[in-house]
Amino acid sequence: MDMKKIFDWTKNYLKSLNWIVLIGIAAFCTALAVVNNIRVDKDKSVDWIGSQDVLAKPAEIL
Repeated sequence: MDMKKIFDWTKNYLKSLNWIVLIGIAAFCTALAVVNNIRVDKDKSVDWIGSQDVLAKPAEIL
């Protein structure tokens, strides 16, 4: 197979996908992950926003 046939086959395959359904599945999985993170105990929960510790400032900044 030459590159043009591979490119055309890939382009036609991507066009054949139902993108609305794929985006819906991804959004549903994200929503389930958020609900599951809220549902579990605090020690098993994941910090998604603001989880990075703030480093202490040195006394003197050069």
